[in-house]
Amino acid sequence: MTLQHTRAVILAVRSHGEADKIVTFCGRETGKRNGIAKGAQRSRIRFVNKLELFSLLELSYEEGRSSGLVRIDQAELLEPFAAIRGDYLKYAAASLVGELLQAWLEEADPDPQLFSLLLWVLQTIAGDATKDRNPSRNIMAAVVFFELKLLDLLGYRPGLEACRQCHGTALPAGESYHFSLAGGGLICPACNRQRASRHNLLPLSLATAKILAKAQELANEKLSRLRLPPTSGREAMNFLHHYSRHLLQRDIHSRTCLQNLLNDTGRTP
Repeated sequence: MTLQHTRAVILAVRSHGEADKIVTFCGRETGKRNGIAKGAQRSRIRFVNKLELFSLLELSYEEGRSSGLVRIDQAELLEPFAAIRGDYLKYAAASLVGELLQAWLEEADPDPQLFSLLLWVLQTIAGDATKDRNPSRNIMAAVVFFELKLLDLLGYRPGLEACRQCHGTALPAGESYHFSLAGGGLICPACNRQRASRHNLLPLSLATAKILAKAQELANEKLSRLRLPPTSGREAMNFLHHYSRHLLQRDIHSRTCLQNLLNDTGRTP
């Protein structure tokens, strides 16, 4: 069969038998795929130190005949993102990114914008710690902005600039706002008071909503300019947790680990 090529990030790796590895990757030209790397556990040349979690590779592969797994023939290491695997907080953040992609993405549905977003968040998480004045806060912002933009690309963009019910854009400060999980948008105080039921409503401050709305409009490379204060960061993570769970009808388990680390007194932003 014809050998094909794609730039890809490794999302998951597990052993298969005594010699092989099963690899889940997100490729620019392929989307999410599962493949088998024959002999990878014993390889001293083709795959040594390459099929590592979150590494960016140039993969050569062939389509499988019957199993649905592509056959990974070769891998060229482009960027190992070694800093992620050397720091527990960074690893937890990247694990959340990987689990979100595995939960949301359909098989073989490529999206170049999504792949660019993935590279941006890994580069941001892996950032040079010697230049990072507040790495935990920056990591929190990176995963929040990543998930927010991921939802947008998937067609579940949260409506944060106007009330979902009355469509009013004049949102006065000092009021209590809520986000409708079912409606996918912000609910102003006036509309909230008129609702018969507050089921599936999540409190969301106007300050946090405005930051997230701004992030939705910015290009990936400009997101680092947007400051996410610790209080808004924690509120945003809680908001995305509930909204994602509502949409997926399941929990993302690595989220809890990251939130616990960020809330640790020694690493609190």
